[in-house]
Amino acid sequence: MPYTVTAILRVKKRYLKEFNRRIRRHAKNSVTREPGCISFEVSVASSDPQKFLLYEVYVDEEAFKVHTEMPFMIKHLKETATMMDGDLDLLAFWDRAIAPSK
Repeated sequence: MPYTVTAILRVKKRYLKEFNRRIRRHAKNSVTREPGCISFEVSVASSDPQKFLLYEVYVDEEAFKVHTEMPFMIKHLKETATMMDGDLDLLAFWDRAIAPSK
C-alpha cells in the first residue's frame, strides 16, 4: 500500500531563493533516483511565501526509510538546516487510500 508523508516547514526569508532552488533539486532527485518514490510535491502557502508543504508518496513505508538514508537526502538536510525558521510545524505519515488522477 502506498505510504504518504507530509511536512509543513518555514524558511527564513533571507534563504527563500536558495531554498527554492535546493528543494526543487531534492524533489527531482527523489522521484528520478529512487524507484520507491512515486511523487514528491512542494507547495507554498498563498498567504505566506515562507511556509512550505511537502507531500511525498512512496510505494511503501520501507521505500520512505530508504529515502531517509539516501546520500542526497542527508546532504539536503545538512545544507538546509540553517535555512529553517523553527521546527517542523507538522510531520505526519499516512496510508494512501484513494488517488484518482488525470
